[in-house]
Amino acid sequence: MNPFSVAILLTVFNRKDKTLACLENLFRQIDSLRTDGRYGFSIFMVDDGCTDGTSEAVREAFPQVNIIKSGGNLYWNQGMRLAWKEAGEQDFYLWINDDTLLLDGAVATLLETSEFLRHKAIVVGTTRNDGGALTYGGRTRSNKLINPDSAIPVVCHMFNGNLVLVPKAVYDAVGSLSPAYQHTFGDYDYGLRARKAGISSVVAPGVLAVCERDHGLEPWRDGRYPLRKRYSYLSSPKGRPLKEQFLFDTRLMGFFYAIGHFISVNFKVLFPKKSS
Repeated sequence: MNPFSVAILLTVFNRKDKTLACLENLFRQIDSLRTDGRYGFSIFMVDDGCTDGTSEAVREAFPQVNIIKSGGNLYWNQGMRLAWKEAGEQDFYLWINDDTLLLDGAVATLLETSEFLRHKAIVVGTTRNDGGALTYGGRTRSNKLINPDSAIPVVCHMFNGNLVLVPKAVYDAVGSLSPAYQHTFGDYDYGLRARKAGISSVVAPGVLAVCERDHGLEPWRDGRYPLRKRYSYLSSPKGRPLKEQFLFDTRLMGFFYAIGHFISVNFKVLFPKKSS
């Protein structure tokens, strides 16, 4: 019997040391899983315009990684779409962020959880920071991070894209990430689209990786910046582009909620938090 094929997808930009650490950690896990012949793994990495030598370092350390070069205008969501396209038809697709370090047995837990659910659900891995606080994973409809159970999968409404396993049956029903988003919202939106298609998303048992939260006070809410600069940050791909925010809010809660949130976001830009 041929092994199940697992395509690992990531998009990177100027975090060479983190990218190398992520891949080294990842290869340790997938090499051990290859031994029983059940799974075969391939890695597709989009280099979205790195200028710090990331691709060269990865090519030297891990020549088996498929590197896709881009000009630097894709960001996370569009970069992951490109990686997905390059991966082609596979039995599973595993998203991972390059600042995410897997804990022992993480990939095996994701695959075992998927098998338990007959490979018909999205499986989300939970991450923590070095202090033990949860940082990313499955979320409720109100965006509350879900504490994973130690033994059984827990249903979630949407999720962060730091560590996510998508079986082929899900991909066949939902497709790739939405082309409507540049950077933010694509992961949350995928969960909503899956839910609409009758696909469940679940949080795998336990905490599976370490990843620090990289979001402090967003510049568009920071009173240290002038108004024009705050709106510039808001409109940037890594901010909250209002058109993308409105589309996501409509899919999440409906048109009237989206209108209210549009007003709320603009209010926060106009009346930012004061710097301490």
